[in-house]
Amino acid sequence: MFLVEGFYNLTTNVDIIVVGVLMEPAKAAVYFATIKTLALVHFVYFAVRAAAANRFSKYHYSGDRLRMAAFLRHTLHWSFWPSIAISIALLIVGRPLLSLLGPSFVEGYPLLFIFVIGLIIRASVGPAESLLTMAGEQRICTMVYVSVFALNLALNFLLIPRWGLHGAAIATSIALLAEALALALAIIVHSRLGFRCWIGFAIKPLDRPAEAN
Repeated sequence: MFLVEGFYNLTTNVDIIVVGVLMEPAKAAVYFATIKTLALVHFVYFAVRAAAANRFSKYHYSGDRLRMAAFLRHTLHWSFWPSIAISIALLIVGRPLLSLLGPSFVEGYPLLFIFVIGLIIRASVGPAESLLTMAGEQRICTMVYVSVFALNLALNFLLIPRWGLHGAAIATSIALLAEALALALAIIVHSRLGFRCWIGFAIKPLDRPAEAN
């Protein structure tokens, strides 16, 4: 669990570090301010994850798959729709918010649209890693986050020299897409869980014999 949290934080901050290494301080400041403007979207994810973890553990270890499926459905809605609403609001007010820091910071406004795509994709699978971790599948989460961190790091070094701050934003959004797909697939195909964890699906247990648990 320590590795899961550690590599998650590395994944969400590696772009800031690489921008600071490869670009001048003024550009790094614009990038940092733009990312922090989206803190409210991240807060939705953290809030749902914190509230859901103990319920995931309770339903998993009691063997109550129906309640687990219903609760998972709720967490997906709690994660996705508020993230959509806050993202739209931030896109509307993002330019004046960034301008409060100085005229040069408005340069980061177009990056918000790139970041929002990644964050919404991430929100579409809800607190998937919490479900896996509370179900004793933290090794899968660790593998996912180590892989996503490596992907994000490589993409940042590849794209920033070509496209600057836009390259960093694209790299991060691609990494979030990879994370969401990996976590969703881990839950769909894993024999111990068998849930469909994506906002587009009706969340329910797969049709498998009860003794598979």
